[in-house]
Order: sequence, then structure tokens, then C-alpha cells
Amino acid sequence: MRVLLTAAVAGLAIGTSALADPADKAEHVITVTGTATVYAKPDVARVHYGVRVSEPSADAVKDVLTKTTTAIDEAVKKLKLSGLTITTAPVTIKQSSGNNAALGVPAAPGGGAAPGPGLGPFLGYSSHTATITEKDPEKLRAAVDGFVKAVTEAGANTGGGEERENGEGIFIPGQQTSGGPKVVLSREDDSAAREQALQKAVEKAVKSAKAIAKGLGGGEVKVLSVTDTPEPEKPAPESIMNIYGIETPAAGNRAPAGEVEVKVRVVVKCSY
Repeated sequence: MRVLLTAAVAGLAIGTSALADPADKAEHVITVTGTATVYAKPDVARVHYGVRVSEPSADAVKDVLTKTTTAIDEAVKKLKLSGLTITTAPVTIKQSSGNNAALGVPAAPGGGAAPGPGLGPFLGYSSHTATITEKDPEKLRAAVDGFVKAVTEAGANTGGGEERENGEGIFIPGQQTSGGPKVVLSREDDSAAREQALQKAVEKAVKSAKAIAKGLGGGEVKVLSVTDTPEPEKPAPESIMNIYGIETPAAGNRAPAGEVEVKVRVVVKCSY
């Protein structure tokens, strides 16, 4: 009996719908997303670099860091780069645990304060960021190449920051500083590339909405609103954009050589 009653009610609903004015038909809404990526030539490069030293005393660490930093500064001055600014973070000096001996940390070369019981040598870190601005992409590349070569030859041996220590007190090289300076490319003004990416993203979203409406037997699709939203955060092995061979990013996470990725995501609401 319950099934029959349901069928009867359904039949009544269908009959009422057939008699209704088509103009009173409620609009259906589809919400879709669209993403697009545009690549643009960079005009800004940030070079992250630093120095890591290991000495038997804090004074020795400070002395070596000071001398190396002075040598790097002199090498940079000789480049005579225009559009260059450098920021420097405070120097970090700390004593490592004795487990570093297992990693082959050299003993103090004659003299100097001996590390305390169960402790290793003193470690020191300096961290710097150079910002190079150049409208011509080729000149920017040449300036970055020259800068990286100069600071590396003068003693820069990390990408800035300091290495992490695991739960056993052993320092793991490469977790924050790996193999030398790191280069990050960007654009001072990416509005043109962003506008182009937004247009492509909206086109993709509307195309998806039309396909959905067609599958549902709907008619003309009208755009009600467009919202620019940030991409959901996804874990990536490395966000550094290395085009100078300093470090190889993971496959599938690489922009074309010498270009900057501008990616957008939009949410589009449509009616049909």
C-alpha cells in the first residue's frame, strides 16, 4: 500500500509540473573549478647563501665566519652589480653533541679549547639573501651566474639557515642547507601573466559547466559569479626553482628553464 501511495503522489507531482508555467521553473546552479598556469620571464632573482664552519671553540668559529663573510663581501663588490640588495640574518653559534664524531667531524687541529665531555665541536652559521633585479632575462641570468660563482669561490657553502639535529643529537646535512646557494626566480609585477591565467582558468571552468549541464539535460549556461581562490596546499619536495643547475627539483614540479610559474584557481558558479 505504501508503494502505491508513493506512486500516486509522484504522478500528481508530474501532472502539476506539466501544467506549470515554464517561466516559473527554478534555475539550477552548478559550481565548478578551473585552474591554469602561465609561464613568464623573471626579472627578480633571490640568492640564498650562507657559511657553515666547525671549530673547537666559539671564538674560533666567530673568527672564521667573520673572515669568510668579509671575503664574500669583497668578491661581491668586485662584480659591480646594479639592482643588488643583500640582507643578513644574525650569526648562529652552538656546540654540537659528541655523536658528530661518528660522522667523521675532524678533531681540533692543535690547541684551542677542547669540547666538553660528550660534546662535539662548535658549529657556526651565517645566512644571507641577495636580491638581484634586472628587466632583461639574459642579463639577469648572467648576473646570477656571476654572483653564485663569486660567493661560492669566496667560501659560501650552504643555502642559508642551519642544519637540523635529529633526536640522537646527530646533525643531518642537507635538511635545511644543501650543497651551496639556492636561487629563487620571480617577477616584480606578474599582473599581466596572472590576468592571462585567470582568463584560461575561467574558460576551463565554463567548459566543464556546459558539459555537466548537457549531461543533465539543461539548456543555456550563464555565469553567475567567479571567485579567485588560492590553490590547496600540497606537500612538495622542494619549492626552490633551480634553473642554474644548483639543485635538481623533483620531476613534475619544474617550470620551463628560465621562466616563472604563475598559477591560478577559480571557482565559477553557473546557472542553467
